[in-house]
Amino acid sequence: MIKKLGITLLLSLIGITLLISPLRAQRTGQIDYQDQVAVLMYHHVHETDTSSSTITPALLQEQLQYLLGKGYHFITLSEFHAYMNGASVPPNAALVTFDDGYQSFYTTAYPILKSLRVPAVNFVITSDLADPLASYIPSMSKEQIVDMQQHTNFIDVGCHTDDLHHKLPNGQAALTGRLETNGKQESEDAYKQRILTDITACKSKLDALTKEPIDTMAYPYGINDDLSAELVGQAGIRYAFTITPDMATRSADPLRIPRINAGSPNITPALLLRSIQRRVLAQPGSAPLRVDAAAAAEQLGGSAAAEGGALQLRLKGQAFTLQVNAAEAARGDARVMLREPVLREHGRVTIALDDLQALIGLPLVYTPATGKVAERVTPSVQ
Repeated sequence: MIKKLGITLLLSLIGITLLISPLRAQRTGQIDYQDQVAVLMYHHVHETDTSSSTITPALLQEQLQYLLGKGYHFITLSEFHAYMNGASVPPNAALVTFDDGYQSFYTTAYPILKSLRVPAVNFVITSDLADPLASYIPSMSKEQIVDMQQHTNFIDVGCHTDDLHHKLPNGQAALTGRLETNGKQESEDAYKQRILTDITACKSKLDALTKEPIDTMAYPYGINDDLSAELVGQAGIRYAFTITPDMATRSADPLRIPRINAGSPNITPALLLRSIQRRVLAQPGSAPLRVDAAAAAEQLGGSAAAEGGALQLRLKGQAFTLQVNAAEAARGDARVMLREPVLREHGRVTIALDDLQALIGLPLVYTPATGKVAERVTPSVQ
């Protein structure tokens, strides 16, 4: 009798688990942070080359797979831009960046990124495009950049200057230092024109190879000052990355966005995760993003109707019922648990964005400034 009772209880628990599992299945991994982005920095990926900024293909793949397994969401450069302008990003959002435009990105890193559907941006030194194999470490060719643009929707390029990735004889960075000719230092006007000309040239060369306008760069060596950042902005760059190891948030200066180094050979997957977690910014009292449920359903191609004090949604071939003040929702005949209760706010029925996307099984992006909800573009290979 006791054995039969135990079996009955076990089957009941399994039934309850199956009832709520469709929602929870969308939430794997721990949420380390929300509404901020870990921008990761890499340089060279090679099987045998060694340096403090070179990692093996195996380590790159292990790092990315480890973060994916921990519930991290890799976003595209355009999604990062949208975030900086108010749009939402998934929990544990990360942006992968590479500096210098090395050929190893195309031959070695790109196949890994493509297989894992991990977006990335590479900041290119465009003077190297004239003779890609002449540089100390071979660089990507124009044809290779175009090939990546044509066959994916998640690989981007940005500026790393045209010909300012070097140090001057006095040890200053070419971007911030002043040239000296015959013992005479260049004038401020000449300096400003030199920087503007270089960044404009970098943008122009890359614009000819890409679908999207080039408005993003990384500072050589991460070095910048107030004037150089101002000149970069004048040249048409809206977002510029440093090597300051912090999380990126909307409060950051868009021309001085921090990045966390991931591209050294001693950075194991677990160490990279801890490095990110140590830099997460505390957000005391922050509330989850909430959206107008009816408006969101219509923006996503569905419909909404109020019936008997509840909100009925029809979306993506499924029917949902949201009851105000309830921390669960009906999906067909099943009931699923929500992390946050459905609320009525200012005459609108609202649901947490995380709950909505888990309920319908689609990644969503929300822009508070416009109130728009849309499906997050899935990285794809053509």
